[in-house]
Amino acid sequence: MSEGDLSIDLDQAQRIIEAHLPSEHRYAIANLIVLQNQGYSHTPDSKTYVVDLLKPGSTAAPTSSCFLTIARPSTNTGTYPQNTLPLVANLLTLIRTSTAIPIRESTLDTSLSLIPFHFLLSPPSPFPSTSIVSLPVARASGGLSEKAQLSIDLLLGAFLGQLHNGVQNDWYGFPMLDNTTTPPKDTGYSWQETFTGLLEGLLEHVETDEAAYGVSLPYVDIRRYLSRAIGSFLFDDVEVPSLVWFTGSEHDIYITLPSGTGMASAEPGTIAAILPNVAHALWGDPLLEAFMMGPPDRVGEGAGPSKAFMEGYVGGGGGPVLVFGRQKTKRIWYSVFLALVVLTKYGPAADGEEAWVQEKRKWAREALDTCVSALKEAPCY
Repeated sequence: MSEGDLSIDLDQAQRIIEAHLPSEHRYAIANLIVLQNQGYSHTPDSKTYVVDLLKPGSTAAPTSSCFLTIARPSTNTGTYPQNTLPLVANLLTLIRTSTAIPIRESTLDTSLSLIPFHFLLSPPSPFPSTSIVSLPVARASGGLSEKAQLSIDLLLGAFLGQLHNGVQNDWYGFPMLDNTTTPPKDTGYSWQETFTGLLEGLLEHVETDEAAYGVSLPYVDIRRYLSRAIGSFLFDDVEVPSLVWFTGSEHDIYITLPSGTGMASAEPGTIAAILPNVAHALWGDPLLEAFMMGPPDRVGEGAGPSKAFMEGYVGGGGGPVLVFGRQKTKRIWYSVFLALVVLTKYGPAADGEEAWVQEKRKWAREALDTCVSALKEAPCY
């Protein structure tokens, strides 16, 4: 199987399980299922599977599973570099040891001896793939009670509050695998300089090939609005660089299904797994989180997430990120940035792609139009 395919078969997955799960927990693979990353954290250089596990010789339905993420050894840096899988593993360790976010210790293998990719394998969890769904699917199904949805919002807010308060750095920008105290390229001690440099890079990239991306933006106006924001020091109110998941969204959160559909021992709405999709994480402003954008259909308002989410966020140690009008303007700029990252990571349209890919690209284009229009009169004071 070629590296360009970025996929593995059942035999390769079985070899991984046999090599890395403890000898007292030998499993056979019942199902190997690709999790379609339909969120903002999509990247063409990695893929995550959920692996249903059985005791060898068992004829019963699977009762446990694990997550397996594979990634190319050399990622395409592009305009917005992707964190390598070793760096992702390092960031997950940092989160696990600095917060109470329930991220289990996974096994990183970069040897290329089992498959032609780097991979990250989670320990087994006591539920099969049929017992969990992504949070957007659960919300859309109508199966979550109002109480369950409030509980999830509170918990997600608390997790992000812990992340931003508990995992911090000396400089802004892309994380490094080694613990250097010197800011690498595209980073610095000013968030305004770091962010606007990244934004300009993405804007220039899309501008030079806008036909392929299907956009036509008023670049002169955008740069004029950005100059106004810079002159008002809009992005210079960030005091400490926090680890920002950035493209993390509800698509990266999996919850248990109601009793009777697989996992009767857990309450419906329990968070079962947080996928390790931190390929775009960076040191920056907590408000940059996609979770802070609020409903996608209100992207041009800078309104922010639900009241329950923000209550959990403050309770988890997060600060007052969306209080003043200028902070809402800043959030709109961050939505422009997110849309540009999504557009470039999903890439130009290709033949045979699935409908959800087209929808995500469409969202990015529409978000850019909406946000740029909103920035015309958005306050910077």
